[in-house]
Amino acid sequence: MSVTPAPSALRSLLKPPLASAMAREPSAESESLYGQAALDRYSSKKKRTPNGEQLSEIRAAHKVAQACFDIRFTEDVEITGLAKLHLFAEAEGHDEMDLFVTVQKLDKDGNFMPTWVFGERHPGAGGKMRASRRHQDSELATDIQPVQSLTKNEKLSPGEIVPLEIEIYPFSRIWHKGEQLRLRIAGRYIRDLWFEPFSWDLDNEGRHIIHTGGIHDSYLQIPVIPPRLQAGDYICR
Repeated sequence: MSVTPAPSALRSLLKPPLASAMAREPSAESESLYGQAALDRYSSKKKRTPNGEQLSEIRAAHKVAQACFDIRFTEDVEITGLAKLHLFAEAEGHDEMDLFVTVQKLDKDGNFMPTWVFGERHPGAGGKMRASRRHQDSELATDIQPVQSLTKNEKLSPGEIVPLEIEIYPFSRIWHKGEQLRLRIAGRYIRDLWFEPFSWDLDNEGRHIIHTGGIHDSYLQIPVIPPRLQAGDYICR
């Protein structure tokens, strides 16, 4: 799969094929999307370090603050199964982070293309993580599906950058050539117009700093389903 670098670009790197438990035949190939942060108008700051790393700062408890990462596909792509976000992050001014992520589909012009449930537009496939509960279960967690052990409470130290493995709910959608995938990261559940009144007791203060590039190369891992048959321009899925 190829992608077109854009101002909000993520570069693509193909990892070895992995069988996805949620994928139908043919099996999914696990592909990782790496990238530099693309921040929307609500994000407070971005800056680059001397080692090529880019930092994205989000006001942790702000009602609309979020960071967005976009990628535009240059060919049709089906994503079906389990996804995860491998994220390097730090908490500035606090020892805890509650992070919420959402994967969305955008059209060629950047407009949100939701799925509809009970006549309401769904905000997208999501995941969440409390940083202090990041420890993974060595027996249950896999490269495809992170599983927290929930046996440790590892608070953050000032300036500490930690890797987070965030599971994203299984989903299935097709992106056509020119359409975009958006990853949103925020310190709250981004409800949009979704009708279910989900709520959590959050422990967010100060700023969340997202690290991408350099030695802290965050990525989104997605299950890409190859076509059953492709002959020239004809594709059967």
